[in-house]
Amino acid sequence: MADLKDLTAQSLFNIKGWVAVVTGGGTGLGLITAKALAANGVKVYVTGRRVDKLQDAEMQDAVSGGSIVALQMDVTDKESIKLGVQAISEKEKCVNFLVNNAGVTSVNYGPKGAPQGDVKAISEEMLRNQDFKDWTSIYSVNVASYYFTSAAFLPLLCAAREHGFPEAGSILNISSISGITKESQNGQFSYNASKAATISLTEQLAVDFKRPGLEVRVNTLAPGYFPSEMTPIDKDNGQLKEHFMTKWGIPFGRAGQPRDYAQAVLNFAVNQYVTGSTLVIDGAWLLAHA
Repeated sequence: MADLKDLTAQSLFNIKGWVAVVTGGGTGLGLITAKALAANGVKVYVTGRRVDKLQDAEMQDAVSGGSIVALQMDVTDKESIKLGVQAISEKEKCVNFLVNNAGVTSVNYGPKGAPQGDVKAISEEMLRNQDFKDWTSIYSVNVASYYFTSAAFLPLLCAAREHGFPEAGSILNISSISGITKESQNGQFSYNASKAATISLTEQLAVDFKRPGLEVRVNTLAPGYFPSEMTPIDKDNGQLKEHFMTKWGIPFGRAGQPRDYAQAVLNFAVNQYVTGSTLVIDGAWLLAHA
């Protein structure tokens, strides 16, 4: 039986001294993730292509001892990923937590909504609205980069056990509620399909990485509406509960907040008995699928 002190929040979520990597960590949910980890004593490497955004994110928390360090790395380029791993290897003995967060959105039907008219008009509009490159480019970031980044960091993740930690580092892939919903959400087919593929990739990696000698946990977080560059908040309606209840179908009447997101991330980081799992964090999900 565990002692009460082992069940306190401070003990359960103790990640002080960890090393983490967050791709696309200079802005949005990636930055929230990095700050949540740094606030709890983790040294976090945030990667991306935009150096200015990464440098803006850098910080040192004098209270927790955590920090955010910028590292330019293009997750759609295997050589750039390898260089990123090398740069971190020269400074760190291991990585405890890899968060594959980098992502891009796709085209949709636009303000006119779903195509109308006869079947010929609908067919022609769907063909015109997207090209093959709209699909391949989004898969490159939202799916393939997660595979290659996970593979490249695998040695550093496994090395955690060799340096005093009870388990290997784990991986958290960021998907989306859009990867679970059965709707196209105004025609963003390629985005929704890519996020569904992220969930499938997570499950495959979780099975492959459970083998002896690796034993790396892999999970995915599927957030709903959280303000970010990809889902900006409506300034005129951002504080109105009715706006979120009617337009977004969120019964709680608000967008997700950094605290909500951080709690979910930290749970995946520390729970050593969870792998291959997808957590939906969306205030409208139960209502929409009741």
